[in-house]
Amino acid sequence: MLREYFTQDIYIGLILVCLILIVSTRQLFGIRFADFLQVIWNDRYIKLYSRERKKLDIFNILLFTNFVFTLGIFIHFAYSTLKEPLPDNIFLLIYVFLGLLVFTLFKIIIERIIAHVCEFSEFIKEYIFQKNTYKNISGLLLLLVNILLLFSDLDKKIVIYSSLTLFLLINVSGFIRFLQHYQKAIISNFFYFLLYLCALEIGPYVILYKVFKDYFG
Repeated sequence: MLREYFTQDIYIGLILVCLILIVSTRQLFGIRFADFLQVIWNDRYIKLYSRERKKLDIFNILLFTNFVFTLGIFIHFAYSTLKEPLPDNIFLLIYVFLGLLVFTLFKIIIERIIAHVCEFSEFIKEYIFQKNTYKNISGLLLLLVNILLLFSDLDKKIVIYSSLTLFLLINVSGFIRFLQHYQKAIISNFFYFLLYLCALEIGPYVILYKVFKDYFG
């Protein structure tokens, strides 16, 4: 009984941290947050903020932190439900968070370097901004999903598969909208853009899947 209670405390504490991050973002950036919530069906947020060049964007840092936490919790829930139960302890979750953080930050750094040296750097920068925006909005979705997985009596497999489908739809729709908006620039630089996608969008996830599969079996 003590083990279950401690496990609940871990998840409740992390969810409270995520809620604090979101509420803080809403309080500090009220107008921007309101525009951000409409990004799935409205391009206003992308048009207004994609060209901003801030060295330290607190808005994105707060939402990115929420994304890392919520994705880490979701991965733990999903693997334990669909594959085999993982130990419920804070140290394993910390390893998952650090892995996601290192992977994502390393990928962002490489993307920034590519965006700086490539001839089509401007629209690549906007692509990165839009992609990160959709990740952040997905972080809000994953927070709700994690709450359902933790507190509801719904079938966990149904919740997980439904949320994965919605997660993919949100991010794919963002990618399609980007292609539509920048189709002329992409066509004229198609080879470089395809190389970018293979090297920095598809490749890292294939490697991550291979490592995860080999490590966890």
